[in-house]
Amino acid sequence: MQIFRNRVGVGVGVMAGAVTLIVYFWIMTSKDNLSPAHLGAGPERVGQMQSFAITHSLRPPLTVAWRDANGQEVSLAALRGKVVMLNFWASWCSPCLQELPSINRLQARLGGDHFTVVALNVDRGGKSVADRYTRRLKLDKLALYTDQTNNAAKSMKVKNMPTTIIFDAEGREVGRLVGAAEWDTEEAINLLKWFIDNPGYADELPSKVPS
Repeated sequence: MQIFRNRVGVGVGVMAGAVTLIVYFWIMTSKDNLSPAHLGAGPERVGQMQSFAITHSLRPPLTVAWRDANGQEVSLAALRGKVVMLNFWASWCSPCLQELPSINRLQARLGGDHFTVVALNVDRGGKSVADRYTRRLKLDKLALYTDQTNNAAKSMKVKNMPTTIIFDAEGREVGRLVGAAEWDTEEAINLLKWFIDNPGYADELPSKVPS
């Protein structure tokens, strides 16, 4: 009986060791192949960023263009390689005007090789209206972009102003926030940095079937 017990003990020990080895190798081989599931639900969303809606399925790429201060067409394709924060605003939208100074400060702090803001004005008056409010609000860090036709907003199904959409370095939408926010707060900057630091978030997201 004692011999039997010893053999059972050895067998259990061997099995436990094997399980431990399997778990160890799974962790080691998985840590460099992170999928959205491994990354969790995305960045931490606290404070005003609690309303930020994470993308869980990929939308068709945004192909429409808008105009820069010189009247030249610009699209997301021209900004490839950077996380882009596309903010829709208008002169008649008070919350838009209230949040724009914080967006200007955000661009001053975070703008560069890996991130940029596109503050897109949708006034029908075009450049003259956008330029007047840009100077009034002292938005010296934001490039002037306009879309008099509002095609970009329609393409992205924007229904409320302001709306801010985040695109990854491949031009894929990864989340959006409807409503105004202070975009230079730590919680907002940390959220944006998460997408800069995790460029593979959208790699395995399913494609959204057009309705």
